[in-house]
Amino acid sequence: MSDESAPSFRRRISWRLEHVGLRLVAALLGALGLDRASALMGRCWRLLAPFNRRHARADAHLALALPELTPAERRRILADMWENLGRTAAETILLPRLLAEPERVACAVPAEELAKAAGGAVFVSLHTGNWEVVSLPLLRAGFETKALYKPLSNPHVEDWLRARREPLYPGGLIGRQQGIAVKLRSIARAGSVLAIIADQTDRTAIGVDFFGRPARAMPFPAILARRLGLPLFIGRTVRTEGAHFRIEGRWLDVPRTADAEADVAALTRAIHAVWEEWIRELPGQWMWAHRKWL
Repeated sequence: MSDESAPSFRRRISWRLEHVGLRLVAALLGALGLDRASALMGRCWRLLAPFNRRHARADAHLALALPELTPAERRRILADMWENLGRTAAETILLPRLLAEPERVACAVPAEELAKAAGGAVFVSLHTGNWEVVSLPLLRAGFETKALYKPLSNPHVEDWLRARREPLYPGGLIGRQQGIAVKLRSIARAGSVLAIIADQTDRTAIGVDFFGRPARAMPFPAILARRLGLPLFIGRTVRTEGAHFRIEGRWLDVPRTADAEADVAALTRAIHAVWEEWIRELPGQWMWAHRKWL
């Protein structure tokens, strides 16, 4: 790393303090146990997060997507959203404990359906329920799953959290970076299952209709499935009660016509159509603060 790109002394100190703070919070939550830690963080976020500036954006998005809701209904959904996010934060910190209790995560996808991922597949999901455990059925089925994710800027916190997530992905965690598309194509061709949380946007975003409004969508899962001839599974985590979950999902048809670009757009729209169906069903479990709409 060159001197010009090296983080400042103040930044390095800030990173260290954030890491120490996280470790202290982890120790407190660990002493409480998974259920009480999840409930406590959920209550705290439910009470305090509405004062965050992202709350106004989430409320605007909810009103845009579901204009039939009353202000009181939106407040209730957003309170549920913040509680879900608080619970997910605590459960991520205590992820080793969650994974050590397999009865907490049920899978509604039949084993014969998951078996279709043999030979390689794209597994795409969204930020709903506790998305950290959405690929757990793949681990249980013995697949070498790799995940694409966005690393945190704080390297100490990133290393600490990464160590908690790695057991879910025996094939490895792959940070988004320049040239990642070529690397992922090589991985997919080798027969791995590639897991991607794709409801956020990036520089490659294309336009789709989402809740009847123009929105931005990441096309990369569709690009991989279409160009490499891989099946695509769309899955979600449903929080059923407290720190207990159910994994659901389905395979989507991957169009393969003479127009690859049109096929990618069609598959991306199909993914978002399923997401819209799921979000309408459980609006309090999705992250409405995403910069999704144009």
